[in-house]
Amino acid sequence: FISLQNKRITVRAVENLVKKYTGLVNPLKSVSPHKLRSTFGTALYRETKDIYMVAEVLGHRDVNTTKKHYAALDEDIKREASNKVTLRKKS
Repeated sequence: FISLQNKRITVRAVENLVKKYTGLVNPLKSVSPHKLRSTFGTALYRETKDIYMVAEVLGHRDVNTTKKHYAALDEDIKREASNKVTLRKKS
């Protein structure tokens, strides 16, 4: 990230900003920059179903890293879909 002074923002500064603004929204819940990144990756994968694009956006050199973290979502999606199916009794 780049600051208004065109300098790199430190990791600590990003952590402090996330803590500050998430505290304003929900003071009872702690959120880390990593959790925000993970939530973004999850939302992106759920919307696109494109693991290669998600890997590229998140900067993963190896798509297997992305698959390891987001492959479980496929199972969740399948489970949700099967739960929506209702079987009818034969007349």
